[in-house]
Amino acid sequence: MRIDLALKRLLLVASRTEGKEACDVGSVFLNEKTAKASAEVEVGDIIRVEYAKRTLEIELLDVIGKNVSRAAARQLYRVIRDEPVA
Repeated sequence: MRIDLALKRLLLVASRTEGKEACDVGSVFLNEKTAKASAEVEVGDIIRVEYAKRTLEIELLDVIGKNVSRAAARQLYRVIRDEPVA
């Protein structure tokens, strides 16, 4: 699954377009490398998103097949790091 779509389905961004834009400006990393929106994600991948006021790093635990509730989305990843930007 494309990383921009995965970010949307994990509810880490509001839309796939927002996920693509985050990738385009270099705010999304896949396994420590800057990710293009079309990069494919797999179970076990580490995704880091640098938001304006915080950095979130997660490990993908399951592949998302469709849109899910916020509670269900949180079961699909493990937070490694979630800290404010200084």
